[in-house]
Amino acid sequence: MKPSIKPIVGIITSEIDLLDEVLSRLERFFGERDVVGPWREFDHTSYYEPEMGPGLKRCFVSFSNLLPPASSTWFKEKASGVEAFYLSGGKRRMNIDPGYIDANKVVLMTGKDGGHKIPVAEGVWADFLLWYNKGWVAHPWAFPDFRDGGYFKTFMRMRLAFKKQLKSLSES
Repeated sequence: MKPSIKPIVGIITSEIDLLDEVLSRLERFFGERDVVGPWREFDHTSYYEPEMGPGLKRCFVSFSNLLPPASSTWFKEKASGVEAFYLSGGKRRMNIDPGYIDANKVVLMTGKDGGHKIPVAEGVWADFLLWYNKGWVAHPWAFPDFRDGGYFKTFMRMRLAFKKQLKSLSES
């Protein structure tokens, strides 16, 4: 069977009422949303506040299309385009972190290099944040809101949806 990954995005914003509109734009590329996690306060860092203001929240969403792993750099391009659509006065109103989930890991694609990040294309790095070992395990370099386990239920739902999709493909 051809390896596949399930596209996901993490969205950080204070304008949570934009979620449906933003996801509709992303669905054009990644297929229908299938797991939408709850919003969580994004208060482990103030990194994004100068650009997007206070009161930030983050949620994670997965999409129905299974794609080849090589397409993960394309995720970053498409998500950046949607981010740019919502610029206001040259500032982002949201941060969209695209990535993928499979049965064993959660990876986000980033435009920022780092010691643990793997370059996958010009200006794009893979940030391997969680791995699955009878439950989600955060790497030491993972963001604090990943390490506290608050997204684990959402990622478990996404993992189960992914495995169900793979099973369905193998039976057809």
